Amino acid sequence: MTCVIVEDEKLLAMLLEKMVKEEGLEVLGVAKDAEEAIKMIDEKKPEVVFLDINLGEHDGFYVLQHINHKPYVIFTTAYSEYAVKAFEENAVDYLLKPIKKERLREAIERVRKLSTFEKANIADNIQRLKELAQKLKTDKFIVETGDEIVFLNVDEIIFLTSDEGETVVVTKDGKMKTKMPLKDCEIKLPHEKFLRVHKSYIVNVEKIKKIIRNYFGSFALELSNGDIIPVGRNYKDSIKKLLE
Repeated sequence: MTCVIVEDEKLLAMLLEKMVKEEGLEVLGVAKDAEEAIKMIDEKKPEVVFLDINLGEHDGFYVLQHINHKPYVIFTTAYSEYAVKAFEENAVDYLLKPIKKERLREAIERVRKLSTFEKANIADNIQRLKELAQKLKTDKFIVETGDEIVFLNVDEIIFLTSDEGETVVVTKDGKMKTKMPLKDCEIKLPHEKFLRVHKSYIVNVEKIKKIIRNYFGSFALELSNGDIIPVGRNYKDSIKKLLE
């Protein structure tokens, strides 16, 4: 699990960094003021932020109001009067300085449990969406791209190609990568519209602009986006059927 520490006192920052590393967290950076913290959190996208409340010109609440990335937040402060406001900001925990190892460990464990629960919920929702799409027999192709789930109209897809066990889906708007192997994509795509033409390529037959016959009896396909796709020797019969 990754984290960023926001602490304006250097010695306290060093001590907290040592303590969180001992708990197995990876420290992506240490920020000493609010503006540096905002930039660091949005750039590095940590899973957890240990956020001091008193930061000089701006406080920790200012940081939360100005970040786009939304990590789990554990507030750290020497003052107990901010506790109510901290939890109104959906903080996971509120650690009073000097921070004790036991309380730090408890806060980190709380984050880990929350993270596990939320990931399980996301995975469950993704599976439900997939099942619903199958039941409705929609013309959507679901692409999981890390942080996003994209519902593509199959007509938008020009071709798919394998890349080290994963699949790159190419549309007129660009490319996206999914961890689904090409052979699994082939099963999910409508067979009347998509054709396997190579061990590494599946094409949308409606996007074929030209069939190019080479000197030695091999074929290549020029697609609507201008890409040239080779036809594998074992797939030539499929192309010949298109020519009939």
